[in-house]
Amino acid sequence: MPATRSVYQIQSGMPFTISVFGDTANAGTVLGENPIRVNATGQPIFGPGTHTAAEWFNPAAFAAPPAFTFGNVGRNSVYGLGLQTLDFALARSFNLTEKTAFQFRAEAFNALNHTNLGTPNRYVNEPQFGTITMPMTPGREIQLSARVSF
Repeated sequence: MPATRSVYQIQSGMPFTISVFGDTANAGTVLGENPIRVNATGQPIFGPGTHTAAEWFNPAAFAAPPAFTFGNVGRNSVYGLGLQTLDFALARSFNLTEKTAFQFRAEAFNALNHTNLGTPNRYVNEPQFGTITMPMTPGREIQLSARVSF
């Protein structure tokens, strides 16, 4: 009888902070550590046409703070995309002799080939601000294997 295993993973989006690329507040911040936050403009963060790879959130909802100041947007105030993936394995063993066995195994990762997009660009002073340019997980991958045990 074949053995099957599957893992279905559903995960909500991770929070991230809308920031300015670089130390515009002259606070001595090392790039990537405690980024300088931006200002909220009062525009809606998620409006019509958002939640796509081309525009995950409304870029007009945020603006870079003036030089030597900090922004007023909260830390981790925007959530990215969720994740959904199914990994599946099917294995079948055959006895060739009394002490020898043969096993065939097929595995599929992201078997449904669901596109899981990465985190949107969070830096307000970059041209790709608000867009998603990379996938979080690769597309469907299938691997086959054979094993002889003796």
